[in-house]
Amino acid sequence: MSKRILVVEDEEILRVGTTLHLKSFGYDVVGNFQRGEDAIEHVTELKPDLLLMDIKLSGKLNGIETVKQIQKKIDVPVVYLSAYSNDELIEEARSTNPFRYLIKPLDEMDLKYTIDTAIESFIRDKLYNTKDEVLANLNGMTYRQNFEKNLSVTFFSDTFEKITGFTIDEIKSNGNHFLGSLIVNEDYESVINILNGSIESNKSFKLDYRITTKDGDVKQFYEMGKPVFGDNNEIIYIDGIIFDLSN
Repeated sequence: MSKRILVVEDEEILRVGTTLHLKSFGYDVVGNFQRGEDAIEHVTELKPDLLLMDIKLSGKLNGIETVKQIQKKIDVPVVYLSAYSNDELIEEARSTNPFRYLIKPLDEMDLKYTIDTAIESFIRDKLYNTKDEVLANLNGMTYRQNFEKNLSVTFFSDTFEKITGFTIDEIKSNGNHFLGSLIVNEDYESVINILNGSIESNKSFKLDYRITTKDGDVKQFYEMGKPVFGDNNEIIYIDGIIFDLSN
């Protein structure tokens, strides 16, 4: 599906020329406006994948004010256009979190690269944020435990302290599992045996176990993960996901 671009440009010659360039690249130009007010009125129905917004516009609103109003309606990446570089305007525009500023006259290939990169980055960030939201709602956390760096752990979600009460710096790995020191004694041996078996066979694993939180509560965890090996068949890290089933 063609990427949908909404163009808001003050100068008619540049607006028409930019639109023709975008169409030649295969983009679908869903709107082509001179005034910010018109873009705000139609943006919801046009559903653009990206705003190409001139900072100086006809009408009562400039490009930055227009983007602020549009962002109240939809979430969309923004690339600003300007005939000059003005530090004061750029500072004001920063509050709208644009992907980039392009100085006119535009380089065609730079414009195409910027649009493609902006949309891809926006989609990637949305997926990442959605993943974090889902994990938070499910009381889950994803991690990578690095065997090349003393079993250090990197989290890809921010729920660890909320679930356990500990910061990661307070945890000491025990028996190849970074939560080893928190696992209740009755479950510890089974966890380590399954984990070591997974490493030896290079297969994924599933774990059911209980941990003791910083407050002394006991929580039931369910974990899935897989070891990852290097070219010399040495384990590099384990990637996993843990769910707190207590609630």
